[in-house]
Amino acid sequence: MGSVRVYIVLPDLSESKAEALCSLAGRWRPVDVLVSYTVLRWKPVVMPRLRRLKAEGCVGGVMIDSGAYHIMRLGERVDPAGYAEYLNKHRGLADTVVAPDIPGSPGETVERTLEFMSHYRGPFIPVLQGGGISSYRACLEDMIGYGILERAPRLPDGRTLIGIGGLDGAKKRVGFVSSLLEALPRDGYAYHIFGVGVRVLRGLRRRGLLGSVYSVDSSGWLSEIMWRRRTVYRAETPVEANMQAIHGYLLKAEAAVAEA
Repeated sequence: MGSVRVYIVLPDLSESKAEALCSLAGRWRPVDVLVSYTVLRWKPVVMPRLRRLKAEGCVGGVMIDSGAYHIMRLGERVDPAGYAEYLNKHRGLADTVVAPDIPGSPGETVERTLEFMSHYRGPFIPVLQGGGISSYRACLEDMIGYGILERAPRLPDGRTLIGIGGLDGAKKRVGFVSSLLEALPRDGYAYHIFGVGVRVLRGLRRRGLLGSVYSVDSSGWLSEIMWRRRTVYRAETPVEANMQAIHGYLLKAEAAVAEA
């Protein structure tokens, strides 16, 4: 999809969502998905369904993160060692693994990442956290100093893939994200931006900043079901609603990153 990879966030994996993903893979293409460790823990039925979808080619890339949104919104605590052990146990499911982070706290994020990397075998995306631009930069410098980036994934072009998290409220606006990308190093690095959607992608394109963005993830497709199921998509069943919402949202994302 254009120059930016978009993962759809799965807050659960009902049978209707699973069927929709398989139908979409057959009619269009498999889509990339992100599932949180917290969801996998809370809803054990998700794991076998996700394994089946991957085995049958119904999804593209699978990213698993620790559930930073749930940590921020619901006060959920994630043990880095337990998270690592879970991933080690289910190796082969995730194509991309995300280190545990604490939204808004770069110090705790670095500490948890160091603990996680002592238990997890394999590459992972380290996640930058901060309150303002300078603290995000300081977080990156600490990760470089501790050797954390040595475990980060390398893209085919040789760039190191790093995550940017904690974008909530004012920090989620295009202006802040743009300023942050301008302040972070771009030579040799690429970024996955957590929790941003079409509006931010469109703004970054206008500012000429998409070159350093490798991927994003978004739950924005769920709004397509809420607001457009009966009108735009005229979906009569949950399967059809999920399929068309995912497809429609990804088409919007493609248009957002396309050259004007």
